[in-house]
Amino acid sequence: MVAVNGIDSKDVIKKYVDENKFTFQIALAGKNGGKEYKVADQYGVMAYPTNYLIDAKGKVLWRGVGFDEKAIRAALEKAGVK
Repeated sequence: MVAVNGIDSKDVIKKYVDENKFTFQIALAGKNGGKEYKVADQYGVMAYPTNYLIDAKGKVLWRGVGFDEKAIRAALEKAGVK
């Protein structure tokens, strides 16, 4: 699972991840901390949050715009992740 964030700073994202004990990656997009991140362009992000389920070979198995825990859990189950 990879979430893409193009709004918040690295510090804000880290605090949110730590507080919620998330174990998935958060990719930075846009210009955060003075550095330009191109991940949003590479993955076609048009809105935030955009979440991706990516397999070990880098293939996108699922993409969702907005936060929909039920859809995320269904995608994980379909991919065989428990």
